[in-house]
Amino acid sequence: MTTTALNQSSRRIAAAMPNFGLSLIVCAALTHFLIALQIGQRPVSSYFTITWVIELSAFLVVPFMLWFVLKLVEAVRRNVPSPIGHITSALIRDRKRFMTAAVLFACYGLVNRSYRAIKVGVPRIEDFWADPMFVQWDRAIFGTDPWTITHAFIGPAGTYALDMLYAVWIVVILLVYAVVGFAKDRVFQLRACFTYLLIWILLGNLLAVIWSSAGPVYYEHFFGDPLFAPLMERLNGQELRALQIQDLLLSNSGDEMIGSGISAMPSIHCAMTALIAILVWERRGFGMVFAVALAYHLAIFVGSVHLAWHYAVDGLVSSALVPLIWFAVKTLVRDVPADKTDGGLRGKAAANPA
Repeated sequence: MTTTALNQSSRRIAAAMPNFGLSLIVCAALTHFLIALQIGQRPVSSYFTITWVIELSAFLVVPFMLWFVLKLVEAVRRNVPSPIGHITSALIRDRKRFMTAAVLFACYGLVNRSYRAIKVGVPRIEDFWADPMFVQWDRAIFGTDPWTITHAFIGPAGTYALDMLYAVWIVVILLVYAVVGFAKDRVFQLRACFTYLLIWILLGNLLAVIWSSAGPVYYEHFFGDPLFAPLMERLNGQELRALQIQDLLLSNSGDEMIGSGISAMPSIHCAMTALIAILVWERRGFGMVFAVALAYHLAIFVGSVHLAWHYAVDGLVSSALVPLIWFAVKTLVRDVPADKTDGGLRGKAAANPA
């Protein structure tokens, strides 16, 4: 085979890699959904109600609405004669990117619904059993219950701050998914979204079943041991969103509504903020933005313990597993190699930030 033929074959394989990555994401989302249909308590018909269609549509429509508003503001600031024409041209020019984004947003809607069905079913599949073990792991690492350390240094004002940062987490991760879903670098777009979804599937569902646990806030309820009663007394002395949500989750246990389900190990909150730090490092390197992302991750980790959501090991395990998932995805969705016939310019373009 000639050098030219080898180069052409290499380019065809490189061009196919992103499509392979998108196919993997769709297959993972559909497989997850089929498993949820088997595990979930609700009949299959409940997954195809008007409410769920509206919910799924929101995952598709809202990101594009945000993009439209941002492009409209950009057009007005640049004094573009026809803002709508400017937006339409952008949609046509980057139609492949936006079609990929639409598929990714639909997959997120599917995974989110499946995740809830499986998470709610965790105690039915495997009774909560691992909490006492995680208490011992925490004590082996920190020499005491970690919450006693955080509460020794963080007062009421700090507790309120952690509570607020924890409460806005869902908004942060949704915005991050929207941003990476629209990324111009298709390889990065697929890697980021695939890792994001695998966190929900592998950590949020699979490992949650294997390490079935409820968390410190529910320790007395499920194990009859008031081990964390002093922590709850401290928290109950303040008006915290965390306490309201914790009560809501317990009262709605078994309901597959948005945000429902009780599970401690591993911490999805910490997993997602760890991913955000990795994505920032991947695109921006070590700088101010990375420092902010890392600080937010650490705040969520501390807050997860401080607010009685998690054992410290829940966040430590998540923080260790997310980089492994990221690098595994990188081996599946590979970089487009530099085209030797154009001096590597194509490869350099693919490496530019979104």
